[in-house]
Amino acid sequence: VHLQNAHALVDLCPGIFDDEYRQFYIKQGHDPTNVQYLKVSLLPKLANPSNAPDICVELAEHVYSAAEPKLSRLAVRAMTRIACRNVGGSGCEQSVALRLVEWLDSTVDHICSEAATALVNLVRRHPQLKEIIAPPLPRALKYNVKEPSGKASLIYLLGECGTDEAPYALEKVIDSYDTEDSAVVRMALLTATVRLFFQRPPEVQHMLGRLLAKVTDDVSNQDLHDRGLFYYRLLSSGGPEVESVARAAVKAAPPPSDLFAEEDDAALRKELMKEFNTLSILYGKPSVNFIASKYQIPYVQLPTEHPLPPGAEDTGVMVPPPNPAPAPGAVLAAPVAAAPVDTAPVADAGDMVDLLGFGGDAAPAAAPVAPSTSLSLKSPVTMSGDEYQATWEAIPDADATVTAIPLSTMPTLQWMEQTLASVSIFTMASGELPTELKFYHYCCSGDVFYLIQSNITKGEEPLLIVTCKSQGVEKEALMEYMKSSLT
Repeated sequence: VHLQNAHALVDLCPGIFDDEYRQFYIKQGHDPTNVQYLKVSLLPKLANPSNAPDICVELAEHVYSAAEPKLSRLAVRAMTRIACRNVGGSGCEQSVALRLVEWLDSTVDHICSEAATALVNLVRRHPQLKEIIAPPLPRALKYNVKEPSGKASLIYLLGECGTDEAPYALEKVIDSYDTEDSAVVRMALLTATVRLFFQRPPEVQHMLGRLLAKVTDDVSNQDLHDRGLFYYRLLSSGGPEVESVARAAVKAAPPPSDLFAEEDDAALRKELMKEFNTLSILYGKPSVNFIASKYQIPYVQLPTEHPLPPGAEDTGVMVPPPNPAPAPGAVLAAPVAAAPVDTAPVADAGDMVDLLGFGGDAAPAAAPVAPSTSLSLKSPVTMSGDEYQATWEAIPDADATVTAIPLSTMPTLQWMEQTLASVSIFTMASGELPTELKFYHYCCSGDVFYLIQSNITKGEEPLLIVTCKSQGVEKEALMEYMKSSLT
């Protein structure tokens, strides 16, 4: 849980944990598998020019020593991410590229396959690395890489780099087209051969014709068939204009960017930070995707400016007249005396009922004790809208107390105001919206005012969300007092 939250915090505040990067190293024999995955994925986000070499060495150790292929793949991707994001300083991308090229000769299938996939991303971000990457590609395609994803990556790189040996390496794959079952490999082969045709037309022309004939007759994958037909018609139309358009379309370079389009999830991360420290961070998706609407607690953000501007009038909001201050010399009604509490004597130990059930009369049930509170709310009290707004804005949101109170039935505006007024919690304003009821209350204990904003969500199970602001220290007691009054 903490690591998932750390991921979200690093995205929000880059550099916050850079000095503590060693704390996120894997502890062999202690960390469970899921924690290892999270740590390896987090390390690239902590990389900077001073610690990137240490992090890359740590990640490289897990490529071969990892007990599970998934951890090994994650380590390769993490190293590549450091190089692609340009956070490792000068020479970092060359060092990572050399390490990935070395892993192409590995005898472990998932390592050489993942290294080939990583090299694709590295070339997309740093095209100048083609000279380092190109030489071992034909050998790796012929002897080492067996997984379809890695094989497709090597074929893409051969078409991208366009070395002298690339046409001959691809020709062998074209000859074995009928025995290749992976649609991913066939699609990469078609794209790479067309790209290579514009770099080496004499060597590729005949092999491209054979490939297009096979692809257009292939009905196992509709996308592959349609793309092959498109390339065939584009190339057979002829003309210098068509050739220039085709060359630009096939060899178009993506615009430079520190992030690939598939990694640009800024909108999702912004949405998840609204539900920080919840299951949304663990699942990586907003709560609306895994919680039914009737069970959701709406996220209510405290307004930066209280919605009671001076002199504002809203026909949809009921503002009751303020309680008038008592006139000088007026006699106030005496407070209602509390009901006397029955103080029956406690039975002696000899009269106690046998709790083990060996006989005797049933013990009388104890009378329920009414909720007690140390609050002493004044009544009546008055407060203007300007005073309410100024007091609310003067108290920071971090000092507010928020609580949720489930209600058995959906109340009305009038019932809420009258019920709370009977316990000296008065309403400044209230109103009904399509999905909720809104209230703005206030009360006074001693010389301290307590301001309350409450929302009641409409539905089969109404829920009251209460936000209280005050300079006083009895906000929690006031919340309990309000809850006991409404339920």
